[in-house]
Amino acid sequence: MSEMTGLSELERGYRRLVAFFPRSFRAENSEEIIAVLLATAPEGQRRPGLAESFDLLAGAFRMHMGLSRAPRSVVTAVRLMCLGAVAELAVLVTVLVTEGSMRAQAVARYPHYAAVAVRAVNGDVTRDTVIVPLLVLAWLLVAWGNGRGSQLARVAAIVLAALYTLVLATELAEGVALVAPAAVIVSGLSWASGVVAVAFLLAPRSWPYYERPARDRAQDALV
Repeated sequence: MSEMTGLSELERGYRRLVAFFPRSFRAENSEEIIAVLLATAPEGQRRPGLAESFDLLAGAFRMHMGLSRAPRSVVTAVRLMCLGAVAELAVLVTVLVTEGSMRAQAVARYPHYAAVAVRAVNGDVTRDTVIVPLLVLAWLLVAWGNGRGSQLARVAAIVLAALYTLVLATELAEGVALVAPAAVIVSGLSWASGVVAVAFLLAPRSWPYYERPARDRAQDALV
C-alpha cells in the first residue's frame, strides 16, 4: 500500500513538471514521457529528483523559447540575453540599495551645487525605476523572438545592444561611475551579455536558422 502511495505521489510530481511544457507538446507526448520517467525511477522513489526536475524545466524553457530546433550559437545568445535581463534587475536593486550613498557621493563631488546634485540623483533613480523593468521585458521578448528564428528579433537585439552601448558610454563620460560605481559595474555585466549575444546571433552558423522557410517558423510558434 505504501509503495502505491509513493508511486502516486511520484507520478503527481512528474505531471506537475510536465505541465510546464507547451500545451501542444503535452497533448501528444505527456503520457509517454511520464511513463518513461516512472519506469526508469529507482525503486522506492517518492518525489522527482532535483537533477531530473531541473532537466524537465530546462527542456520546457527551451521549447517555450523555440530553442528545440535552434543551433548552439542561437541557444547561447538567448541564454545571454536572459542573463542580461537578470543583470538589469540587479542594476535596479543596486540603485535602490545604494541610493543614499549615491546622494552622498554627488554632494561630495559637487559641494557648491548640492541641491542640484541631489535632484539629479533623485531623477536618475526615478528614471531607472521606470526604464529598467521595460528593458528587462524588452530583452526577454527579444530572446523569445530569436529563439524562434525571427529576423525582426535579431535586428531588435542589435539595436538594443547598440543603444545600451551608447547610453553606457555617455554615463561613463559624464562621470556617473564616480557617483554610482556599483550600479555602473552591474550595468557593464548586462551590456556585455547583450553585446556577446549579438556576436553569437551574427555568427555564420546562426544565419541558416533565420533563413528557414516561413512554414517552419510557424510550426515553432505552435509549439
